[in-house]
Amino acid sequence: MAERGGNLIFLALAQAFRLGSGLAINVLLMRVLGVEGFGVYGYVMTLVGLASFGASLGMERLINRALSREPERTAALVSTGVAATAGLSLLTALTIVATAAALDGRPVVIAASALGALALALRSLATIPEAAIHAQRRMKLSVRGHLAGRVALVCVTGALLWSGAGLLSVFAAQVVDALLTVSLIGTMFRRHLGGTWVRPAWAEVRALVREAVPFGLNMLFGSLYLSVDVLILAWMHDDAEVGIYRGAVMLITLFPIIANTLTTGVFPRMARHLGRRAEAGAELRFVSRVLLAISLPAAVGGMVVAEPLMVFVGGGEFAPSALPFFIMAPLLPLRFLNNGFATTLSALDRQDDRTRGVLLAAILNLGANLAVIPVYGAAGAAATTLATEVALLAWNGWRVRPLVSGLRLGEAIARVGVPVAAMAAALLLLPPLHVLLTVGVGVVVYAAVAALTGAIHPRDIVQLRRV
Repeated sequence: MAERGGNLIFLALAQAFRLGSGLAINVLLMRVLGVEGFGVYGYVMTLVGLASFGASLGMERLINRALSREPERTAALVSTGVAATAGLSLLTALTIVATAAALDGRPVVIAASALGALALALRSLATIPEAAIHAQRRMKLSVRGHLAGRVALVCVTGALLWSGAGLLSVFAAQVVDALLTVSLIGTMFRRHLGGTWVRPAWAEVRALVREAVPFGLNMLFGSLYLSVDVLILAWMHDDAEVGIYRGAVMLITLFPIIANTLTTGVFPRMARHLGRRAEAGAELRFVSRVLLAISLPAAVGGMVVAEPLMVFVGGGEFAPSALPFFIMAPLLPLRFLNNGFATTLSALDRQDDRTRGVLLAAILNLGANLAVIPVYGAAGAAATTLATEVALLAWNGWRVRPLVSGLRLGEAIARVGVPVAAMAAALLLLPPLHVLLTVGVGVVVYAAVAALTGAIHPRDIVQLRRV
């Protein structure tokens, strides 16, 4: 397969829209619904997210990996994946609605869960042809669908909120987003990859589902790890406490989209490094260096401006979100590195190792949350999330080392440390300014010192263009 470059630009464009639209949606909901309403939104999103593993069992990663090595299987494998995902999505949607009715029972929660389940099913279907597009490293073909969907998400949510539709606004808009996304990605797949429908045999669908189980379990355990704190907060406290926590989590969980952009672009290349420790190590070393250069300054800067940032985003009601946000800010570099390590495990046929790590993280997080949340609420949930991420990074780092050589992670951290320290000093010495000005000063100081010290090197920019 001929090497293709420039994919990162298109992935970054799609993810920039996702990041921006996600921020816009959350700000709208925080401002319009208030702490308690935002807490209900977070609760429904958690119910949908917890069951999301069942909609596709993560088979898009499996299909991407397979087609990166055997592109001639595209038509058959995508057709089988679509058929499997359609059936899995239907079962998952029914489970989500039934769970919302059993655990909560409020009509608005059940209706929101039904819309969220429908949007999940449509998004899951879109991931299958997109996996084939990514496997051939033609990422730009899927960008139009994501851009159109995210613009519609923001516009429809805003219009419905303005009309007084309340909580259901964002979930109805998610359905519109997903419909546009799956339609446009499917069109690009058929038009540019010659995608045709091959009627799959039932035995092939079953085989693909069985093969995807480790990927699906990884998603399940990851969802438990990332969602159980919200469920326990809702159970042991109230909607307001959930809203405070979700206000902090909202910003923390948006940033890993950046890490996912890079690792998605690198995944097909990494999959072809199976059994080649030096090449896999060089790829992961580059990815880790870039991820740290982005996440470490974001974490330190976030800790410095935690309270004014939360008030700026959500209003005065969300000032209490500053404490959990401060506690979780160091999560960013940990989660960025975990993204790189876990992607390497999946690409190099070690999905079982990745799944076991997330299972251990889910068990640890559940036990810690049950012990801490009753006393410390949202702040306790933030602390247990941070501790669990440390444990998960240790596991992933241990399991990935036999697959790569020459990682030199300490060297990458040292390179970024100097400009991050300079940025932190500048922020702490600044007089009180608007939070956006403070953030802007931090970005300028970090970028200038990083360029001078080599933390951001022109070779990295050249290599990014080749992804």
